[in-house]
Amino acid sequence: MQPTVDSVFTWIVADLEIRMGSYFMKLPVGNARRMARRLRTTAILLGVCLCGGEIVRGCNVPVFRYALERWQPDVYRVTLFHRGPLTESQKTVLHSLEEPSGKAVGNTSLRVVDVAEIEEDADRTLHADHAELELPWLAVQYPQSLRNDKAVWAGPLAKETVARLVFSPLRTELIRRLADGQTAVWLILESGQADKDNAVAQRLSDDLKELTEKLKLPELGAAPDDKLLSDAPLHVKFSVLRVPRNVAAEEPLVKMLLGSEPDLAALDEPMVFPIFGRGRALLPLVGAGITGDNIHESAGFLVGACSCEIKELNPGFDLLLAADWDVLLFKEAPSADAPVAPAKVPAGKAELVAIPDGSQSAAPASTPSEANLATWSFTNYGAGLALVGLLLVVVVVAFKRFA
Repeated sequence: MQPTVDSVFTWIVADLEIRMGSYFMKLPVGNARRMARRLRTTAILLGVCLCGGEIVRGCNVPVFRYALERWQPDVYRVTLFHRGPLTESQKTVLHSLEEPSGKAVGNTSLRVVDVAEIEEDADRTLHADHAELELPWLAVQYPQSLRNDKAVWAGPLAKETVARLVFSPLRTELIRRLADGQTAVWLILESGQADKDNAVAQRLSDDLKELTEKLKLPELGAAPDDKLLSDAPLHVKFSVLRVPRNVAAEEPLVKMLLGSEPDLAALDEPMVFPIFGRGRALLPLVGAGITGDNIHESAGFLVGACSCEIKELNPGFDLLLAADWDVLLFKEAPSADAPVAPAKVPAGKAELVAIPDGSQSAAPASTPSEANLATWSFTNYGAGLALVGLLLVVVVVAFKRFA
């Protein structure tokens, strides 16, 4: 299938609407750092379209369902800092981060570092940031793809803290709802101000009820990429979970949410994170940015056809969840011939962390021929000029609106 100018325009316009329209409204006006970062992300995405050679084909499976069935969760990096041999009881606690089969629990990867033998500068920095903790202790970092090496959470190597890191009541319920096929679970990270939190909960509940009836799923075709892989019902269904900030059992979840953007922790406002797929969160709606239009835009993106199958080119970040999604969705691992979304390995210095890149080739029938790619290269030039113009127009409009 040869990519067309129309399909690329659709992809870019949809992304611009999400990244530059709704995101500017979600967060406080005048935050130049955040605006610059999102403009840079959009520019990167535009560059992929103009220079990448091969454009990823879209399909009619809704974004939320495509993510649920095909996107593997990004891996959180867990590092144990210790000095000298571990005791047997400490080893037992550490082993609780692994299943009996030796696999990591959830989307985690474990490294063990003796502080007397630290070799990497990144490990020295991470250790120094929490030097007040008594050894041995654990540090958890976001997946490498987020390029955020600050610790999401750090704490002692103890049975209770390790269990809290991986499991929590809200995350268990979140997994259940997503595996049942819900379009998205909207987490309200409460501010602690009851009047604000209750108002947001009511607003969100009312808007989602209306959207459940209003939004329509794309029609699936006969193409292999339109095939559903699990038996979960395909429907538009939203639900809400409220996340208090001061409950110990949910501390790691709260820190994951607040640490996803540099300045969220400083904001004393309720925040709304739409969660979809296998625990992927869209960037939040915050305070006055929790509007009907923004809720509609986020929901519409999730229900719309998956126009960009590469996970890393879609907005959002993954949560740490202890779930075996293949068992939950397929009762077993999917067959080898099941279509899998192509993955992109982030650039940068390699780390000694077992992070699977999930790279698999698309089905042979979906690979563009050399002739098609040559045709696209010619067509791409004209489309590129138009897209650059479109980008400039959107940037100018955005700055005029929010200046």
